[in-house]
Amino acid sequence: MSKRNVILVAAGLTVALAGCGTSQAAKPAASPSQTMAKTASTTTKTVQVAELQTNKTAQMVEAGQQATFVVTAAGSGGQPAAGQPVTVYIGPMVPLGAGVSQWYTTGAAGASRYVSSYSKKTNSMGQATIVLAGQPVKTMEMVGIKVGSFSTFSPSAMKGAGLMDAWWTTPSTSPTAPVGDYVVVKPFAKDVPAGTAQPLLVSVMSPSGPVSGASVSVTPKTEGSSSMGSSSSMSSAGGTTMTTNSQGQVSYTAKAGSAMSALPVRIVVSKGMGRIAGGMNADVVSE
Repeated sequence: MSKRNVILVAAGLTVALAGCGTSQAAKPAASPSQTMAKTASTTTKTVQVAELQTNKTAQMVEAGQQATFVVTAAGSGGQPAAGQPVTVYIGPMVPLGAGVSQWYTTGAAGASRYVSSYSKKTNSMGQATIVLAGQPVKTMEMVGIKVGSFSTFSPSAMKGAGLMDAWWTTPSTSPTAPVGDYVVVKPFAKDVPAGTAQPLLVSVMSPSGPVSGASVSVTPKTEGSSSMGSSSSMSSAGGTTMTTNSQGQVSYTAKAGSAMSALPVRIVVSKGMGRIAGGMNADVVSE
């Protein structure tokens, strides 16, 4: 990834010079409007994206209703990555089926059937909103995203390392979980030094609060594999199953791989006979 320099702009400084009993008048400070204009023109696209967070990483959606994801991008120091271009990748599939057979990229033919709207650039807080079109019951879509130069999806290989998922269902449909349940994996995707141990916090939630006692299966994948669309190439690298506590949470530590590689971490969540998440992936990217 290319590194970008952060441009610091100082405006409105007053300089006073004094000596030999005389003084020189300071230059007038720039007006607020002049300062804002100068800052806006010199600070765009200066933050390299190193981390992505999601408000929901997987969610159960009422059949026919829209699904909304909010992704927040930050630099390595945690600063918002504002003004970054956004691309979204959508993979429709049958839940618990064979996987994604075709991916759609925002702006390409056919994508409007699945994406109602999305932020073409991140806002001042580094946020991008993705709104998926409502789909029939027993439909799922995997979602990858690229913000700036940081991507959880490989268009050339047509598979994702970091993937969100939306699952359309109804209250009477089995084996899905109740409508409105969702999962948050924090971080969703992060760029770390090779070999770093990266903690992942998984929170399982319902509209009424945390879901305790849910089963969370976490499986890191070998480099270059994907949770959906290329299941035949997947192989485990030491998975585990945990149960959520009273806050609906479990934690897992993934170890980043070699330099310039991605480690997809597949996370499947269920409660009793109901599946809450179908095949989302967190993504630990090595520098």
